[in-house]
Amino acid sequence: MTDNLPLVLVDGSSFLYRAFYAAPKSFTNSKGIPTGVCMILSRMLGSLSSKFAGAKFIVVFDAKGKSFRNEMYPEYKANRPPMPDELRVQIEYVHKIVRAMGFPLVSIEGVEADDVLGTYATDASKEGVKTVICTGDKDLAQLVDDNVILYDSMKDVYTDAKGVVEKFGVKPEHIIDFLALKGDSSDNIPGMAGVGDKTAVTLINELGGIKDIYNNLDKIASLSFRGSKTFAEKYREAFETVELSYRLATIRTDLELPLKISEVTPPVLNKNDLIEIYTELEFTKLLADLKKDAPADSPKTQAQSFDFAKAASKTEDAPAFSSAPTDYKSNGGKYILVTDENVLDELCHKILSSRIVALDTETTSLMPQEASLVGMSLSVAANEGYYIPLNHTYLGVPQCLSLDMVREKLLPVLNSTDVKIIGHNIKFDLLVLHYQNFEIEKVYADTMIMAHLLDSASAMNMDDLALRYLNYRTITYKEITGDKKKIPISEVPVEIVCNYAAEDADVTFRLYQTLSEKLFASENNRKLFFEQEMPFLKVLYHMELEGVYVSQKELEAQNRNLKTELVEIQKQIYVSAGQEFNIASPKQLGKVLFEDLKIPYPKKVKDGKYSTAEDILEQIAFNYDIANLVLRYRGLAKLISTYTEKLQTLISPKTSRIYTSFNQTGTVTGRLSSSDPNLQNIPARTEEGKMIRKAFIAPEGYKIIAADYSQIELRLIAHISEDPNLRKAFLAGQDIHRATAAEVLGKSIDEVTSQERSHAKATNFGLMYGMGAFGLTRQTHMSMAEAKVYIQRYFERYPSVQKYMEETKAYAHEHGYVTSINGRHISVANINSSNTMLSKAAERAAINAPMQGSAADVIKTAMIRLDEWIASLPKNTIRMTVQVHDELIFEVKDTFVDEACAKISEIMENAYKLSVPLTVGVGVSSSWADAH
Repeated sequence: MTDNLPLVLVDGSSFLYRAFYAAPKSFTNSKGIPTGVCMILSRMLGSLSSKFAGAKFIVVFDAKGKSFRNEMYPEYKANRPPMPDELRVQIEYVHKIVRAMGFPLVSIEGVEADDVLGTYATDASKEGVKTVICTGDKDLAQLVDDNVILYDSMKDVYTDAKGVVEKFGVKPEHIIDFLALKGDSSDNIPGMAGVGDKTAVTLINELGGIKDIYNNLDKIASLSFRGSKTFAEKYREAFETVELSYRLATIRTDLELPLKISEVTPPVLNKNDLIEIYTELEFTKLLADLKKDAPADSPKTQAQSFDFAKAASKTEDAPAFSSAPTDYKSNGGKYILVTDENVLDELCHKILSSRIVALDTETTSLMPQEASLVGMSLSVAANEGYYIPLNHTYLGVPQCLSLDMVREKLLPVLNSTDVKIIGHNIKFDLLVLHYQNFEIEKVYADTMIMAHLLDSASAMNMDDLALRYLNYRTITYKEITGDKKKIPISEVPVEIVCNYAAEDADVTFRLYQTLSEKLFASENNRKLFFEQEMPFLKVLYHMELEGVYVSQKELEAQNRNLKTELVEIQKQIYVSAGQEFNIASPKQLGKVLFEDLKIPYPKKVKDGKYSTAEDILEQIAFNYDIANLVLRYRGLAKLISTYTEKLQTLISPKTSRIYTSFNQTGTVTGRLSSSDPNLQNIPARTEEGKMIRKAFIAPEGYKIIAADYSQIELRLIAHISEDPNLRKAFLAGQDIHRATAAEVLGKSIDEVTSQERSHAKATNFGLMYGMGAFGLTRQTHMSMAEAKVYIQRYFERYPSVQKYMEETKAYAHEHGYVTSINGRHISVANINSSNTMLSKAAERAAINAPMQGSAADVIKTAMIRLDEWIASLPKNTIRMTVQVHDELIFEVKDTFVDEACAKISEIMENAYKLSVPLTVGVGVSSSWADAH
């Protein structure tokens, strides 16, 4: 062996389990034998063989059965589940692969792989040989010294003594003490209850090992960790357990070894044996690589030098498998893995030639500002796809292209004026790429938006759309990352992700072909897509980049106040109930209300169970105050969990801003929805809703402007129904609810009382949602007879509204959709259902959908024009940050507020020409609450 080459010890058991959790469970050969672990381990070992070419290797596995530690402590590793069957059946193949690759395989009964590795490392040091232990096991850090370092090939990182201190906080010689104190849940080593990393590190660095600590109990109280004042006595009582833990954590270094280091030679590949194994396991790519490789029964490479001293101070380049393009087949698609500069150049040429490309990204998170870019996939033709891996982190990952190189070559191509970029939910990809300094300047089409315009009620995810429009079943995310034991996509082998990711780009390309043919058959749909929806996507992209400024201090104060009130409400409920119970349990609450308190249940009891849903509680709340208390309790609990607590976790520590995600296709009507957090659901008219809005503040030097369309849906129904009385009230600038009450009751507008106005308001808004007499009764506490008469009079005064409603229901039954003011189709699911209840609910939805959808069209148009205006101003003069239904929120520089208010009103009020005026209310303050 070359003098400066180390002995390479491979922790086979560690590799085995890491490979198992990285391997998709669906990876099998044609006989149904799981093969994922074998494939990944073959890659891992091949990588190590190349990296340490010419060195001696020993691969160590745990032997079957228990070790001496189980005799010492029967509960040792008792918490571990038995080896999964999918792994067990691969063990024999793994051992065959190890031997066929020329590695000696060692396992010794009665001890663990760690003990074997420890003994080999100790013996090597005695012989003057440096050792590299390839493992992901933290326990082996105790072996590190001047002659032994650890290597984690998943992260391509070496760890020397300095690295151990950086990682654990203690020197290698104290790793056993560290584990003895804090325990190790993975091995079921008990340690001392209540001791965490900080306590263990402080004790060891100040006092020494576990025996030194015991001999200096009087010094513990002065140490700086929580509970130090009372720790000494607890340690005295727990010392026997700590000593046991120390013995369990100690790796043996004195075993009788079956294979001496002097007997080991560098690995010699047995090619014929390996071909036989790979053939049985059906490893097509590995077989092809093997047949192109070195002659049978010969070393693959010559000995190379290895600088042991420098290894831990730098990150080595990840070993390459092959620089040639790799093709993978999936469901008829041809997918190419791009790990070579020449292949990237070829892809760039293809994009420029085809002038259209589907783009997708793979990331570590669904929050773009936090996500790492794992890879990119592209497709320029149906049934073809490319995957560019950029940041896979598993053990044995092949060498990938750098993001800098990909950006330098690919970005100018994508931003070429001749290239059309398409994607599915591409706003997410644009945001991810933006945070990687990979700015895409323009996007041509989003297939999710295309599908939504064709059928707004169906699922918009790619898997469902592929099945519906292409009759194609895609590889799912769960299939490659696991279901219950999910692993990050960055740790899934690039070959597997290539199939999945390239397929996404391919399916996006094919969806575009199919959907464009259907959608663009209508000139109005083409216009909607290119003049409204795609420009609006860019508006949302800009808003999501801005985020919204939030005061954590204000949220903390609100959270304290709400929790105090919640406790008080809880006490009042217990007093009213005469007992304590779990208010959040519908079963316990139902029993208390309807059995113990004997409150009459307002419906027929089903299956002996009582519903405690909001509508039930509201029905009994008029007579039983405990129902009001429970409703209040639930409201407070929701505010706390959804807003005052959760919003704090979403505030960026760097910018003090929250970055919500606006979903353009999240509702049937075309209105926006938002998530993480859902800003659309902050209560609009309650004191608590105003309180939450108070935390949304203006940064220093700015003011908040809130601009809200006034009664836009009522104005739209006046416009769409062409009702003369409704139009007259708006054209005269009258209070629409007082005007309605005056019309219905036959009196002058000045004579209308507040209660009468309230009844008219409930009717105006309720009828737009298809509300009947029963609904009006619940909202106004009129009698049923009064409500029926009121609605009858309403329609007598506004006959065109009633006509519109009946015609809209008939249209929905005939076509399955209704239309917005721009002619956008809004699907009405269940409109022709044989279930009367579903059909009636669909009719009510159909009546309101044109108003909601039209309101969405109006504000989208306004936002597109506002975005264009904002872009014409000096940067950061004004930011559009939030849209909630009919309201827009802006952050505006103090010096620009008056001009901004005027321009915002002008643009919003002229976004669409109706037969009645659009009016906008504008408020200015330092918080959203006060501006609203």
